[in-house]
Formats: sequence, structure tokens, C-alpha cells
Amino acid sequence: MSDLNTYWGEMAYSNSVGTGYPLLFLHGTGCDSMDWMSVTDKFPTHLGHITLDFRGHGKSAVPTEPFTIDDLANDVILMIASIGIQRLILVGHSLGGMVAISVVNRCPQVAGLVLLEGWTSLSSAGSAFDDRRFYGSLSDAEISEIQQKSNVTRNRFKTDVWNSFWNSVREFDGYSFLENASIPIFEVFGEMGKNEYTEQKLRIPPNPNIQIIWVPNAGHYLPQECPAEVADICTNLLETI
Repeated sequence: MSDLNTYWGEMAYSNSVGTGYPLLFLHGTGCDSMDWMSVTDKFPTHLGHITLDFRGHGKSAVPTEPFTIDDLANDVILMIASIGIQRLILVGHSLGGMVAISVVNRCPQVAGLVLLEGWTSLSSAGSAFDDRRFYGSLSDAEISEIQQKSNVTRNRFKTDVWNSFWNSVREFDGYSFLENASIPIFEVFGEMGKNEYTEQKLRIPPNPNIQIIWVPNAGHYLPQECPAEVADICTNLLETI
């Protein structure tokens, strides 16, 4: 891991150099860059990939001042500029997908998006599926590990700092961007808990550049549940560009 100095502290990231467009992975709330290892291990060796830890997550510094989801997007854009990437693919899980949408609005280097349950809005995430699908097919031990990491991460933040951030997540709405997006986008969801109203509630606008992909026997934590399928989806997007 390397560190990028920012005004709020050091942001941890890793950069595996390869050929073609690199893939930049953005993790979910309470997760970190290590959660992508089982995905990137499935990649062909020539593909470059980058991971980072959001503020207060993983090995990144914990901010002491309030910040928003757009600030996380600014951190990603800063890192892209510091490495000097000309074109790349963004892969975001959950919160990471929402951050990715915010990045694309201001970063022409992004050539495509893979949104792994990267919600159009948080309200759609909470109502689109039936109950008891969140952890999908993960074992009790895997669920416990996710929960413990999330609790440790949440407890690093001062209450007002976290609340300010989470309010910005609640207010986020990516519909307008998705409606007008001109780059290829894969919207990927676990199929567990899907019902007749799911697609409507997910609020994915009609756009020929957006392809919805359903992963059987999976819930929310796609990178942990089905890393091989996620790796294939990412490489398939590369082939469309």
C-alpha cells in the first residue's frame, strides 16, 4: 500500500500496473480495499488494477472535520490525477458505486462503470428487495467478519463527522446522471430477494448504455460472495470499450 497526502490526512491505495485500461475499485461502507483481493486475484495477470481506502476506512487516516459523499469523489479524482491515469474503468460496490457516479460527473477519464449494488439512491436500496437477502449465501463466520470490520470503522469517527457524511449519502441521487450517461454501465445486483417491484424501485432509468445484470444466489456483498463472477463482469465491460 502507498499513501497519498491530502488536506484531511493520508489516503491509502495500491496500484498494480498493467496494460490497457486499469480498473479502479471503490469499496462499500465499513469495508476497505482488502475486500477486493478475491476479485482481483481472478484477473488475468496483464490487467492493471487500483484499490483505495476511503477516509476513515482501512489504512487511511480518520478525518476530524465533516465531509460528504462528494468529498469522497474528490479524493478519487485527486488520486486519478496524482497517478496520471488517462482512461480507466470504475468499479464500485454499494457506497463505492454511489461515489463512482459522483466521480464521473467531474472526471472525463472514466470510460465505463461497473456498479455492484451501487444504488441510484439510498431510499431505493432499502425498499427494492425482500427481507433477509442482505448477506446472501455468506457463512456465519464471513458475516461476523464483515460486521466487526464495519463496527470498528464506524467507531473511528466522531459522531458529528459521521452524521454529516451519512446525511449526504441519504441525499444522494444519481438518476439524472444515469439517465444521460454516454459511457457503458453495468448495473449488477444479487438476485436473492428480487420481486416483481424490484426493478421499478431500483430507479434505473431507461438508457441504451446501461445493462442490468442479475447474479443468481447472491445478496448484497457481491465481491465477497461471488468474486469470480464479479471479475468476469469487469473484464466483459472492458471488452465493450
